[in-house]
Amino acid sequence: MGDVCNMADIARFMRSKDGKKHLKEIKRMLKGKTVVDVTFTNEVWTVSTEIHLDDGESFVIFQPSLEVDALREEFSDAIKKEYYKDYPERREKEKGT
Repeated sequence: MGDVCNMADIARFMRSKDGKKHLKEIKRMLKGKTVVDVTFTNEVWTVSTEIHLDDGESFVIFQPSLEVDALREEFSDAIKKEYYKDYPERREKEKGT
């Protein structure tokens, strides 16, 4: 299924009674709480952001700017620098080519 199908199903969920109830519960769990910590985890295709709240609850958030393709585009120099830390012998081969 394509993006249009996904958008339509999300819209149906958001307007449904069950969907509204589910989103209202999430809102209730977040509203008025204080963020006490934020951690990041490598999830293969993205970096997930986990928000830790003052009541012990935590929420995982996925941000498009932390998806691997976006990171490769915006931080290509940093990624390449770290790559050569992992494989220093490859830097010499690249220079000699």
